[in-house]
Parts: sequence; C-alpha cells; structure tokens
Amino acid sequence: MSHVRIRCTALIIDNDSILLVEYDERGVHYNLPGGGLEPGETVVEGVKREVLEETGAEIEVGPLALVYEMAPHKQSGDYNDNPEHGLHLIFECKLTSSSLPQLPPHPDPHQTTIKWIPINELDRVILIPNINEQIIDYVQNRRNIEVIEDHQLERLKLS
Repeated sequence: MSHVRIRCTALIIDNDSILLVEYDERGVHYNLPGGGLEPGETVVEGVKREVLEETGAEIEVGPLALVYEMAPHKQSGDYNDNPEHGLHLIFECKLTSSSLPQLPPHPDPHQTTIKWIPINELDRVILIPNINEQIIDYVQNRRNIEVIEDHQLERLKLS
C-alpha cells in the first residue's frame, strides 16, 4: 500500500451558490476547486494555490468543513481508474473582495469553465467525488472544525 495523497479543496459559497470547476472528460462533471498538496506547503497554502491556479481567484481559508477519504482497497468493483489512496480536506473559503473567478489562461487539459451552481440545483450535476448530499447538509448545519497550525502555537518549555 502506498502513501496517502492529501488533496486541499475549497468549498466557496456565495449567494446560495457553490463555485465548481467544470470538466469534460468522458462526459461533463464538476469538482470543487483544489488539488494535491505540494512538498513544503501547509494545507492552507495548498488550498490557496490550487484555487488561484484553477479559478484565478484569491481566497481567505476558513475552517475545515468536510473530510473525504478515497481508499481504493476498500472499494467494491473496479477501481483501476484511480488506485491512489487519497484524503480530501475541504475548507470553507471566501473570495477576497477584489477576486473574480474565471477560467485561467492555461487551464487543466479537460477543464472547460468554472460555474456558480445554486445549492438547490447541486443534485442535478455530477460532482466528483459524489458528496452533493454532504455539502447540502454542511450548508444547512455549518458544523466545522478549526485547523490548528503548529507553527502558530506558543512553544512549550519542558523542564
């Protein structure tokens, strides 16, 4: 079993809509903006970088909203398309006041656009991973977890 890949993802909610990245690869589907953590990055730095790369927007990263794990060895059926064990950290984020999301000049190969999808229409799109129901529940109940970054804590002095 290989290591677990960490993916930092943004849940950006504005005017009862969620910002999604549209892809056309074996059919149209959507992802939350985000991607793999780079060596030397914190998870907060990673989600900021990924959102900027995929949407051209700058964000403020808020609390951890959801955690999604893809453990292919626990899946039934054929998982050869994505055999990588992954952990998605999904943060509630807000656009900075001057940011306007748009398709970047050099998008990912299958990225076609970015869209604001109304929350009440989220069940009408194919979202990968299939966490539409969990996002709707999160939006309605806002139970989140604060991310504690060790480098921001006061150092303890052990005697």
